Amino acid sequence: RKTGLIMCAAGAASTMLGVSLFFEKNLIRLGNVLLVAGAPIVVGPQRASRYVLNPAKLRGSLCFACGFMLILSGHPLLGIVVEIFGFLNLFGNLFPLFTAMFKNLPFV
Repeated sequence: RKTGLIMCAAGAASTMLGVSLFFEKNLIRLGNVLLVAGAPIVVGPQRASRYVLNPAKLRGSLCFACGFMLILSGHPLLGIVVEIFGFLNLFGNLFPLFTAMFKNLPFV
């Protein structure tokens, strides 16, 4: 789990740095690979694959995968847009849960 968290943090930092440097392709590629490899390590490979391969989540999974492939093929701007759309389709139903959880925190 610790390795996965480090990979996710490094991936997020690389992606943000790549975006802030006017969509530097190599940093965005590195960040994406680290995020996609680190997330299943954090939650567990079986759990991640079961969630992503769920037939109800197929549209989001395919959009995210297409965005990932667009970024790897050298189209970072279009790839990030498609990935964000896929991410929202995959995890959009969890946003009300997160907002309710954050409302119960004493420091937010």
